[in-house]
Amino acid sequence: MNVVLGLLGLASAYLLAGIAEAQGGCSRITVRRDIMSLSPPEWDRIANVLRRMDADGWFEYYANIHNGEFNNIHGNDNFFPFHRRLLRDFEEVGQRYDSEFAIPFWDEMRDSRNPAGSPVLSPRLLGGNGFGGCVRDGVQAGWSLGFPNRHCLVRSYDRGGQMQSWYSPEYIYSIMQRYNDMHGFREHIEFSLHGSVHLGMGGDMGTYWSANDFAFWLHHANLDRLWSEWQSWGHGSTMDGVNHFGWPMSLGSAMPHYGEPAGSTVNLGSGRMCFQYAGGSRRRSDAALSFVSTPAESSALAPETRLWSLPQELRRKWFPRMTEHPVQPGNTGARNITKSSHAIPPTTGKPLARPGALTEMWIMMHGFNRTTVANIMHEACQFVDEMNAAKYLSPY
Repeated sequence: MNVVLGLLGLASAYLLAGIAEAQGGCSRITVRRDIMSLSPPEWDRIANVLRRMDADGWFEYYANIHNGEFNNIHGNDNFFPFHRRLLRDFEEVGQRYDSEFAIPFWDEMRDSRNPAGSPVLSPRLLGGNGFGGCVRDGVQAGWSLGFPNRHCLVRSYDRGGQMQSWYSPEYIYSIMQRYNDMHGFREHIEFSLHGSVHLGMGGDMGTYWSANDFAFWLHHANLDRLWSEWQSWGHGSTMDGVNHFGWPMSLGSAMPHYGEPAGSTVNLGSGRMCFQYAGGSRRRSDAALSFVSTPAESSALAPETRLWSLPQELRRKWFPRMTEHPVQPGNTGARNITKSSHAIPPTTGKPLARPGALTEMWIMMHGFNRTTVANIMHEACQFVDEMNAAKYLSPY
């Protein structure tokens, strides 16, 4: 804790200097990439920065912030703006050690069928299960973390040696099309993919101080990427719902901890948000819908094409914007799709798997509305059942 207190004055001076610098605009744009696209030397540079940040107490510092603000940044519509601001804060500190530092994102939806088998959890990258104890491989092996007490990084997969299924790319793509308000979009992401990854990995990731695990930063970079993509579909300035006080959320609402307006986070590439995601859609109101995940292996039929093979009534129900804004080449994960390919049914792939539910302890920990959580879980299972009944085969 002495390290945390000692860093507060330094951090305050650093934040003030950063805000002043950001007012002049972005002199350089950081590009956040899929962690699986990084070469070994590129990952080694990131790992070196992380070790130096840990040695100087920054992991302790951010775990403490996330712990202290926990109830203010979950279960309300501060969720996306605050975490985007926190990610950028962490990234800016990393760039003091290496100007090329960027937080990668983990395309967790690509690994949703078998999360424990993800190459991201290999010894070369994040390392794997600790079975309730210390993680023994990966970038944080052997670390001694300082918050809330001195301990090793802990992971404990929710199925022992395995993890329950996470949420498929198809379901997340459906959420992004069906909800045009921040509140609905945020609830469905927070109560699905967000929670399932934290719960699946367990250990530090299942606590208030989950920022101890670098998986937290990869995970939230991916969620932020989804928000950025959703924004590019005509929601660039969408900010609604309620904040941590239960007051209406707006672009002018002050974010917890930082006190800055939520609107200062919405435009990537300007102000303090001097970053973008590799392959993201251009920011315009009529942006074509790019798919949200790329399969690990090439497939005869791309995900977008497979969805076009669904019965029209199913597409209208779960993917209502597909006919308004057809997928076009050049976006994230998009393939060259022609009208003739829309009717081709997939012949390879697997039925969708039902995702695991949020636990009662997780719901209580966050103060979530149980009825809302139950309704979203019911919807997610209905989605899987109806897609499978239509003989949809996923490439993931």
